[in-house]
Amino acid sequence: MSLSNPKQNMIIGTLSLVAIGLMISIFYSPIWWVSLKAPQYPDAAFPQGIRIHFHVNGVFNGCQKIESEEKSEEEALNCKHEMDAINHYVGMYPIAAGAPVERAVSPFVFALLGLMVIAFALPNNKQRILLMGTGSLLIAGWGYSALYSEGGMKLQSSPYRADIMSTMERTPEEINQWSGIEGIQASYEEALGRYFPTIAVDCDNYASKMTYVDLYASQDRPFEELNDLLVNAGATSAVMSTFHDLYKKIQKNPDMTPEQQTAAFMQRCELMSNNIGMSDIERTELMVNITHIVYAGLLGAMVLLVVGLWKMEHVFKWVLILVPMALPLFFIMDYAGWLWWFGHHLSEMGAFTVKPFMPTVFGVGKVAQFATYSYPYYGFGLIMLNSVVLAAAALIRLKSSE
Repeated sequence: MSLSNPKQNMIIGTLSLVAIGLMISIFYSPIWWVSLKAPQYPDAAFPQGIRIHFHVNGVFNGCQKIESEEKSEEEALNCKHEMDAINHYVGMYPIAAGAPVERAVSPFVFALLGLMVIAFALPNNKQRILLMGTGSLLIAGWGYSALYSEGGMKLQSSPYRADIMSTMERTPEEINQWSGIEGIQASYEEALGRYFPTIAVDCDNYASKMTYVDLYASQDRPFEELNDLLVNAGATSAVMSTFHDLYKKIQKNPDMTPEQQTAAFMQRCELMSNNIGMSDIERTELMVNITHIVYAGLLGAMVLLVVGLWKMEHVFKWVLILVPMALPLFFIMDYAGWLWWFGHHLSEMGAFTVKPFMPTVFGVGKVAQFATYSYPYYGFGLIMLNSVVLAAAALIRLKSSE
């Protein structure tokens, strides 16, 4: 049975409104959950393990207050902090070190996705261009004010602000004075330095210490005697490890010339610096620069959509609906990417040494005595439902254009 254009437009409009409602719900819903279970966390006291919930704008405590015969709590355990404390033993950075840019720009991204869905529902391309142009200007202004103006944090979503306050133990009055960029700087630098503060490595400055390493190695004196010298020079554990490896190498090959020893140190030190020697300040500056790039990219995407609808309506009309439909894929890619980062950027200052690994994205994994459970939550179900609703709207529009 074929539908008339007015009836098709009404159905597409209704489906689009349903999608907008779903997207608002998705923004405030937990998308994924992760739980750690171990013998020291018995099921009677921790029925769901050490559990956290991933939202698009933050990571939140997933533990509930326990009321039972065995145990009674006045308030729920902060499982986000508990998981950070567990993870740091193997050198993993705090949860707040993940996705700082995505969390900060999520309101503007979702606003743009919603705008695209509404524009797709409009039957007239001139209306689409007008709506996209006006809406894009509003989103651009909101994003600029939230990220770059003093007090811009007040224009961020309340869950995002709550996440930062919980992570940094700050009051609303303190964080509301910041711009969004200052919020990213403060929260990210605090997350990086909470357990594993780092400093930039000046390899040239440490190269002169190879003289002492050579002397101690040639005399077969214990490397531990060098510790005070190296620590007083400000050497990090990573630099100490580099000296120790070369100390053993010199012992095995005493014919190495001073030039060869220095060259070997510089090679190892520069490689180490490239991999793990970036300071907290440098890493934070990198995230701030990425935020600038992402905001500029968002502006560019909005301009491209408006110009594309004007010049190539037959292509960009479908971009309006296909991009929001792909939201499940975008989330999983970003989630898995950050899990990879956490598992492959382990600090050498962890109490236990483990090889880089890929944390469990979906299902059950095991690291040491900890079992990790990672599964989608009801928010991801809403994302999938939203994609189905948008796909139905797209199919009806496709049918009408045949």
